[in-house]
Amino acid sequence: MLSIRQFSHVILRRLYSPIVIRCQSTTTTDLIKTSSTDIEQKPIQDYTPWATSETNRLIDYLSARIKAAGPITIADFMHEALLNPKYGYNTRHEVYGKKGDLITTSETTQLFAELLATWVINEHSTIGGNVLQLVDMGPGRGILLNHIIKILKQRKYSDSYTFFAIYEMNPLMRRRQAETLLGRSFNPLIANDYRVKDGNYSLIWFDDMKQLLSNNTYFIANEFFNVYPIHKFQKTPQGWKEVMVDWNPLTKQLHYVLSLKATTMSRLYENFLKNITDRQHIEISPQRAAMVQTICRHLTKYGGSLLIGDYGHWGEKSDTFRAFRKDELIDPLSDPGNADIIADVDFEELSTRGMEIPNVQFFGPISQRNFLYNLGLDKRLTDIIEDKTPEEQEDILSDVEKLMPGHFVNDIHSCVDDSLIGYVRTHSHLELAGRAVISRAPLPSVAIISGNGSGHEPAMVGFVGRGLLSAAISGSIFASPPSSDIFRLIVELKRRGAKQILLIILNYTGDRLNFGLAMERARELAIDIDMLVIADDAVVNNSIGPRGLAGSLLVIKVAGELAEQGKNMSEIVDICQKVRGHLRTIGLSASGIRAPGQHQSFELMDDEMELGMGIHGESGVQKLKLLPSRQAIDLALNQLFIGPSTLHLEPENNVLLFVNNLGGCSNLELGIIVKDAIENLERRKLHVKRVICGEMMTSFNMKGFSLTVLKISSDMNTTVLELLDAPTDAFAWPKTISATQSSNSIQALSDSLEFNDQFSSQLVINESYISFDSSTAELVHQALQAVAKKLYAEADKLNRLDAVSGDGDTGTAFTRAADAIARDLVNGKLSLDRPSSLFRRLGLIAESRMGGTCGAICGLFFAAVAKHLSLAKQTTKLIENLSDAFEAGIQSVESYARVQPGDKSLLDALIPAVDYIKSKRTHQTFTTNDWKELAVVAEHAAQETKNYIAKVGRASYTKANDNNVPDPGASAIAIILQAISDTFAKTSTH
Repeated sequence: MLSIRQFSHVILRRLYSPIVIRCQSTTTTDLIKTSSTDIEQKPIQDYTPWATSETNRLIDYLSARIKAAGPITIADFMHEALLNPKYGYNTRHEVYGKKGDLITTSETTQLFAELLATWVINEHSTIGGNVLQLVDMGPGRGILLNHIIKILKQRKYSDSYTFFAIYEMNPLMRRRQAETLLGRSFNPLIANDYRVKDGNYSLIWFDDMKQLLSNNTYFIANEFFNVYPIHKFQKTPQGWKEVMVDWNPLTKQLHYVLSLKATTMSRLYENFLKNITDRQHIEISPQRAAMVQTICRHLTKYGGSLLIGDYGHWGEKSDTFRAFRKDELIDPLSDPGNADIIADVDFEELSTRGMEIPNVQFFGPISQRNFLYNLGLDKRLTDIIEDKTPEEQEDILSDVEKLMPGHFVNDIHSCVDDSLIGYVRTHSHLELAGRAVISRAPLPSVAIISGNGSGHEPAMVGFVGRGLLSAAISGSIFASPPSSDIFRLIVELKRRGAKQILLIILNYTGDRLNFGLAMERARELAIDIDMLVIADDAVVNNSIGPRGLAGSLLVIKVAGELAEQGKNMSEIVDICQKVRGHLRTIGLSASGIRAPGQHQSFELMDDEMELGMGIHGESGVQKLKLLPSRQAIDLALNQLFIGPSTLHLEPENNVLLFVNNLGGCSNLELGIIVKDAIENLERRKLHVKRVICGEMMTSFNMKGFSLTVLKISSDMNTTVLELLDAPTDAFAWPKTISATQSSNSIQALSDSLEFNDQFSSQLVINESYISFDSSTAELVHQALQAVAKKLYAEADKLNRLDAVSGDGDTGTAFTRAADAIARDLVNGKLSLDRPSSLFRRLGLIAESRMGGTCGAICGLFFAAVAKHLSLAKQTTKLIENLSDAFEAGIQSVESYARVQPGDKSLLDALIPAVDYIKSKRTHQTFTTNDWKELAVVAEHAAQETKNYIAKVGRASYTKANDNNVPDPGASAIAIILQAISDTFAKTSTH
């Protein structure tokens, strides 16, 4: 599995040594006295179609080579897959690496370059010396290096004493680097001196350390070491065996095998492997170690530092060998030559090999997040986004998050153990032994065990308890538990009195291998044990069958309750197999996964979704445009009827629906999904007897869900439902599962605006003496039309203002009110000649349509205005009545909402406007200039809110730097008064 991206760096003082020892790196492919009959088969692990020797020229070449000389090592396979002169991936592609995917905005690239340049400058000032030589190992297109060069120039690093060098073996990439750094497209010569286009700096491409200057050297190896070939070894009862690559003449595909005889590399590392006790697999890269030692020798002679940034670990990971094809994770053997193949860097190995060189010091590794923060990321990020638009800020922050995704963990290496301890300490019916969670309840005769990699919580730890699992075993994140841990748990439950043990696992290669190996070892001890594999995926079906998904939990619950009832293992397996055959699951996601220590195997745009993906981030069968819930669910459920693993359902069949949150869906979304799924199945004339819904088997933080349909056949109708309904103390299983309610239980209410209007009509309301004449009423009609039109036009602007420190919906809220006003104008529901009735209706619209703080303030204001006008007696001046009513509205809002001037709300524009109107109360009418000044007063007041600190609404709870952003509510008031003023100013006197 993938690991976190780590930085490790070497810091050296200037040291001198009379002798330079160079290390020649080699790839071992020798299989002396080993034939294909000596190879133990290792099952494949992939979920995509595999190429054959008939469809892939490199496989054809490798098959001929293997037939002639026997299986090859993983290192040899990587070398051919990447560097074969005719078919190798690197020789035929411009290889940008994952950093090309991660750094997208120019601001983020610049930020990353600034921080790396800061590291170089800090190291150079610490070590000393006049000359600075910066070496970039495998710099991709050269964009990052180009930024670093510009930054060093800005910081006055002289071109006479600053030199740059690039280590790049791919001729296609050398051409792209020349385009970026030299401004012209050509293949640069090795060790030839060129001049950088944005300065007079010297630049060379090199393939030997002797070609570098004899001065302080600072190496940057950003995602460089993970492409070096590795040798893989697997632990077996007979000792460590090297994993090899063989060719299957029947399928015409490559596959993994284990050499049962010692290979050159297994003999070379024999003593080292004997000391490995905590891992079942290990990866070793002699070439990687040789390169580190070569760099260290150069540094010990001339001084300098090495910075390594890569996906890696500190000796705790095992199987990290993987490939990417078009950004999708695939098995490396499935399509060599057409996929980028990598393996994580073992920083412990690099440290050990580097320390073999005298006077070398290693520091780290630390996470990339901490490394960048230590160099001042937060301050520079604040400076960069200060003058950006909200959209640009979001893009930059999103890219920075990809560089340094954060999680609430203490340490990547201990996060699984910490999580298990937390769960067990919270639930008294559980106990923890290593990574095995065991129920304290009396053990049934048949103990049910399951397990998986972590990252799917609450599965499986949350399903340990009476009537469910007797125990669960966890592996590292998205990695199967080691067979040794599984075997130890089996022995422990046998010791506690289990007569039989049933393993229930999901259909993944790692789980099948490790649980299978543990089961075979248990059988050697005469333990009565069996294994049930769940494969409920409705869309992906490959050589090992469909994948196991969330539907497996239903089988586990049935098995656990049967065991609790005292059934023997044969009876349990029979019933579970029937349930398994009537079970199908499909997943939908609007995002990939970003788990601690993991690389995101596929990414989706904001308007995309993935259909049929797996629970480890494996891509699905189709990438589609994001659809509304109803359409997306219809698309997903169609797969149950027409997909490769069709569930045979007929009208009037009974089914159970299981909606599982994959980790990132909100509860609001989950409610919509459940509703749409039930209705979809009912439209297909299926009877939904039960619905189980919740976050039960996640894919860490994936924003998606899975739908499981269990066909309840007539012969198991009552039995299965009773087993699923039976209580359990497992904390993640729903405490109550009730029968699905019919749609008749849903009561539809009338529109809230109409209800309030009807309710108000039943009240005895004083008839106001105040009215508008016909010409004024017509102007009110025109003004309201203008207000609605203006609010439509400014909605996006108001939403952007609100997004700075709120939830970005102020424009949308006022637009909803504008919709209602526009409809009322068409339908004649507004009493335009009766101010009290008009403001009462506007208040009802505000409170029922707008919502939020703005809706409540407007509702209170208009309601108080209406009440005051209904009680007032008409004076000779209409403006006096309106002034007093508006003042009553302000006082009502202040008394209920505790909002004061300066709190950064819409009152900050409304109060100055009302004060201005009150200042004109002695006038007979408003003049054209009065209307224009009213609009100016409101706009000026709205702009003044830039300098206020929010004390009401959602913005008051944030710490956003919004000093230069006006309040969106106040801006909306200014927009409304501008539209009203423009309308009345046209017909007023000067």
